[in-house]
Amino acid sequence: MTTALLDFSKPHVLKNATEYEAAVAEIERLLDEEVDPPSEGYDRLEFLSVLVEHYEEDQYPMGTVTPQQAVTFMLEQKGLERSDLDEVMGGKSRVSDFFNGKRELSKSQIEGLRRMLGIPADLLLGVEG
Repeated sequence: MTTALLDFSKPHVLKNATEYEAAVAEIERLLDEEVDPPSEGYDRLEFLSVLVEHYEEDQYPMGTVTPQQAVTFMLEQKGLERSDLDEVMGGKSRVSDFFNGKRELSKSQIEGLRRMLGIPADLLLGVEG
């Protein structure tokens, strides 16, 4: 399925599932390009992330989500296993410690999970929005 780019030349909030899906597809494309600040692509990534987060909070209120729940959910959505996190998190034991609540995520692990799974850092930190 090809998703058209959204035109955000005028302020615009996501109003329906089609716009939401297009924004998510664009975020994934930008993450794959590994855009760096300061750049137009990075600004677009940040902007779209805010719009998607707002849409998700409005359409799918979840209450408080633990970092472990967020990672588990995104692994399922992407058809991945916990073992796929070994490299990003620094080994099997660190993955296990994280899921068992014995270890908090490091800055590099948060960045790796954000890039790999698209999870906002505040969810990975366990910060309530």
